[in-house]
Amino acid sequence: MPPDKDLQKRIQRIGEIVEQLEATADPNARAMAKELLESLMALHGAALEQILTITSQTGETGESLIRKFGGDQLVSSLLLLYGLHPCDMQTRVTAALEKSRGFLDSHSAKAELVSISEDGAVTLRLHRKPGGCLSTAATVKSTLQAAIQDAAPDATSILVQEADNGAPRSGFVSLAQLAGGQGMAALSVARTQRSGD
Repeated sequence: MPPDKDLQKRIQRIGEIVEQLEATADPNARAMAKELLESLMALHGAALEQILTITSQTGETGESLIRKFGGDQLVSSLLLLYGLHPCDMQTRVTAALEKSRGFLDSHSAKAELVSISEDGAVTLRLHRKPGGCLSTAATVKSTLQAAIQDAAPDATSILVQEADNGAPRSGFVSLAQLAGGQGMAALSVARTQRSGD
């Protein structure tokens, strides 16, 4: 269930209050506000961790509940905030790719996870059938990035690389290439491609 509008307003208001506290001229007030926030987060984090521990001790039913917690958008984001999400980033990204399969299929595309770096940078490879519309390609790419961002808001970056789908090259050499001194090399590549056909 997505967060309701009232909850989103509260989240936004929290951000505004934090910004106001950071802008406060009094360094003692800023330090106390920071300490208060850190203390509340530590208390909430410990309580959430205890809730998960107690839940997991009830056996398979508890483990099933914890997986459901991880699948709920609101609870999942809270668990991520406290480093308590039951699924690692790779599992969440893979699940998001699986959920996106229907959308990708409808746009003659496929996506695969290439890597997740130690610092949380996610790299995907997008395969599309040649000849598609560029605006559709941009839509597919941005929709895919949004799906991964929803599943892994803790990712430091999301890079979607387009795979070379083996589309034939025309052999056309532009005037810009000729003027830039790349003409002979470009002509040589074009001739090689044509003679290989």
